[in-house]
Amino acid sequence: MTTERLYFRDSYLREFSARVLSASPGQGWTEVVLDRTAFYPEGGGQPSDVGMLGGYPLDEVLERDGIILHRVQGVVTEGEVAGQLDWERRFDCMQQHSGQHILSQAFERLLGAPTVSFHMGLESSTIDLGTSALEQGQVDEVERLANSVVFENRPILVHLLEGSDLSRFHLRKATDRTEGIRVVEIQDFDEIPCGGTHCRSTGEVGLVKVVRWDRRAGNSRVEFLCGVRALRDYQAKNRAVLHLASSLSVKDREVPGAVERLQRELGEARHRMEQLMDRLLDREAEALLSQARVVDGVSVVSVLLSDYGAEELKRLAGKITAHPRAVALLAGGSEKAHLVFARSEELGFDAGQLLRKVSSPFGGKGGGQPNLARGGLPSTEDAGIALEAAVRELFSATG
Repeated sequence: MTTERLYFRDSYLREFSARVLSASPGQGWTEVVLDRTAFYPEGGGQPSDVGMLGGYPLDEVLERDGIILHRVQGVVTEGEVAGQLDWERRFDCMQQHSGQHILSQAFERLLGAPTVSFHMGLESSTIDLGTSALEQGQVDEVERLANSVVFENRPILVHLLEGSDLSRFHLRKATDRTEGIRVVEIQDFDEIPCGGTHCRSTGEVGLVKVVRWDRRAGNSRVEFLCGVRALRDYQAKNRAVLHLASSLSVKDREVPGAVERLQRELGEARHRMEQLMDRLLDREAEALLSQARVVDGVSVVSVLLSDYGAEELKRLAGKITAHPRAVALLAGGSEKAHLVFARSEELGFDAGQLLRKVSSPFGGKGGGQPNLARGGLPSTEDAGIALEAAVRELFSATG
């Protein structure tokens, strides 16, 4: 069953009528083959069209073994049907695909970087280039060339050819096909075999903008936006910059410098805070050791510090057990309880084993090394009971 591809000659056709050649029903949907279609099937890096067919929503168009299948949400029977494209989505795809041709040729002309693959998403699109590294200055030059082609509003022409006709074209990429070849030409700039949908002229593509790039398996993946997508992206980023400028009380062009200054100040403040915290923990450790229970020459600090988080408890335990023959049994946290058990190097008991033993009756978890273990309990209410159990275990072992 051969379907005439109406979009090959007219990408601007929004409505059409066709005859149903076959209809295969599924659960709440029908897979339909038409004698002709304006709906583009997914392929060549471009997503499929959607819209309405026979009065039902069309979710997806696929090509399988040369047959174009329309997946419809409803029961479609044989006969004549009307199709209506989701034009907003179609034109968006036309802008992205035409923009990709322009951008790929610009990369090849200026950098000698061929396009290895292309993918058009519903949010952004990417091309993989046959080069392992890109620099900002190079990308800027490519963008300038691509957008100059847009501003010149060059015609975009479609040619349906046989293999013998290809000699008059300078194709950016060769084709193995010998008949029914479709070549998309951007006048005096780019010629390439392509089955996708395209604008009539480069001016309709709108702005071509590279938004980011990175390395991918020896290639460079370039993410870009064209037309309406580029406009939406600019609007969102402009709103963000203006909001930051207002928050920082600077002009919009001064935002990067203001953010860098804040980062430096934040780094300095964090460094100072760390110094102060270190002093505080030194004093806290000394105070707790002065009140510790002592058994057989071992100082045992057992305390619940609700204002301390897991990392602060660990640092405090380290300062306590830096003293000889000292044990730290610490708990903290406001909702879930954090546990940290530690001992000086010269002591022989296993802190991890002790923590697991006293926390398991409460559904707690944890573990670690013999000299340092960390864990938690579902509730801070159980932390005090667990600490007392740990002290009893420890004293019975040393006693």
